[in-house]
Amino acid sequence: MIPQETIQEALRRLVKAYEPLEIYMYGRYAWGTPDEDDDLDLLIVVESSDQKIYKRGDLAFDALFGLRIPKNVTVFTKQEFDKNLQDTTSLTYEVKNRGKRVYARS
Repeated sequence: MIPQETIQEALRRLVKAYEPLEIYMYGRYAWGTPDEDDDLDLLIVVESSDQKIYKRGDLAFDALFGLRIPKNVTVFTKQEFDKNLQDTTSLTYEVKNRGKRVYARS
């Protein structure tokens, strides 16, 4: 399992790198049943981005370099996130309704 202090360091680094609106944790770490083989699943919501969605996570892997944790980071713009909330089969719907918001810009 990933120690809580390492998760907090990961969140701090992601906030610094992305200046996001929100960060959500989902998957087993959000639901309280992680084991040694589980990734840290995070969804980052940013105001906007000129990058294609599949490239947006590259910055996260750079920011988290050296933490040596298994991770899955997805980055959506606010518009994409809000639009997909209407689709009950989407990742954003699942994250918003079952995940944990671990950061919100004040």
